[in-house]
Amino acid sequence: MIDKNGREIKTGDAVVITGAYFKNDNATYFVTHSPGDVTWTGKNYSLIKMSKTGKISKSKNKYGSWPIGIYTNDRKKQEEGTKWNKEHAQIEIVNININERVEYFNKEMQDYIDFIKNNIHRFGADSDVIKQQKDMAEHCQHVIDYLEAGE
Repeated sequence: MIDKNGREIKTGDAVVITGAYFKNDNATYFVTHSPGDVTWTGKNYSLIKMSKTGKISKSKNKYGSWPIGIYTNDRKKQEEGTKWNKEHAQIEIVNININERVEYFNKEMQDYIDFIKNNIHRFGADSDVIKQQKDMAEHCQHVIDYLEAGE
């Protein structure tokens, strides 16, 4: 998927959503997972809110998605919001400090590495489970490399 300026959205990117139906969806986020990532089976982009200076939110309502998901018990409001967002909501890649995003993906990578260390004896070095964890750790390293390259 591309942003409003024609740039491809990638895992690790900082993005700003504007024009959303619900005001709290208009915010700065970073992409934690993209469709096609080895760490993700979803069809949408998974997002976490962050400040305009790059500080990752610790709020319980920090998660988002693109396209924007609307979760309400009011069916009419859900239909209105979905239609509105398709017509008006926009996403744009922005240049924001990468330090906390790099730290986030380093932690994710370390979690995969720790899983491998703690379970390689259980599954075997050539098992699909260990191979998948290695692929996920490698993916996190690629995201870190992408962020640090400043592309």
